[in-house]
Amino acid sequence: MTHTVISVDGSRYLRWQADLLAFSHRRAGQPGPLTRLWSAREPPPAFAGRTFRAEPEPAPRAGAHDYPPLNRPRALHAWLRVAPPAEETVLILDPDCVFLAPLAEPAYRGDPVAQPIGYLDPECYRELVRRHCRRPGAVQGMGIPVLIHRDDLAALLPPWLEKTEAIRGDARSRALAGWVAEMWGYALAAAEAGMRHTLRETARFSTEDRADLPIVHYCYACADPSGRWRWDKRSHLPWTCVAEPPAGTPRAAVALIGLLNEWVAEEGHRIPPGSAPRWRRHR
Repeated sequence: MTHTVISVDGSRYLRWQADLLAFSHRRAGQPGPLTRLWSAREPPPAFAGRTFRAEPEPAPRAGAHDYPPLNRPRALHAWLRVAPPAEETVLILDPDCVFLAPLAEPAYRGDPVAQPIGYLDPECYRELVRRHCRRPGAVQGMGIPVLIHRDDLAALLPPWLEKTEAIRGDARSRALAGWVAEMWGYALAAAEAGMRHTLRETARFSTEDRADLPIVHYCYACADPSGRWRWDKRSHLPWTCVAEPPAGTPRAAVALIGLLNEWVAEEGHRIPPGSAPRWRRHR
């Protein structure tokens, strides 16, 4: 069995994404539990899965920089320490992912699997890699989804957090890494630990004209060839239907929007009364 885990804060922006992911988890028949790591002060709303409450990222000190993605390694570390999963295989996803089909392969100790990510190419970020990794030649350009044995994840979490904080604490590195400092932290920690990942595509981006993998990751805006139809998670009004994508729209986007509209149409999936939007900067 595989334990799927995501990290969210208390924003409505991440709430609807987590709820959509939970719907797709059930609809696809993904084996194993789904846990939402809740890093917020307020009580968590209802969720079609498990919830683990973690301390949110502390408010930034004067001169410091707010960086919500630090919640993920911090919450994962607390989760494994306080409520470790019974399942040996952990699937780490971003909230802006949906299942089209099950991703049920096991992860063995010392052999994690990760998505190859072009924008984390170590050759293009040599300065960043050399500043923060003692084994720069071992760094892999990888990211979500990650399939990893829970023991390997537990071993990686302290250096993952340490690397991320080091990148964010250095002005030059912070500028180089940008919003994905936490992803770099994972890759650098894995390299120093000698934990080589098998790089294999398990997800499509919503901009791709293929929907043949278990997961769609909608971190980018998607559009039809004419540009008249466009959809972006950043401007989407939560719990509302989206106009049907016209012919020529990337297949991954078509599958995503079909799933979103199916979820919204289900009774009970409506804008919660009194749910005022709380927006933060998100990638």
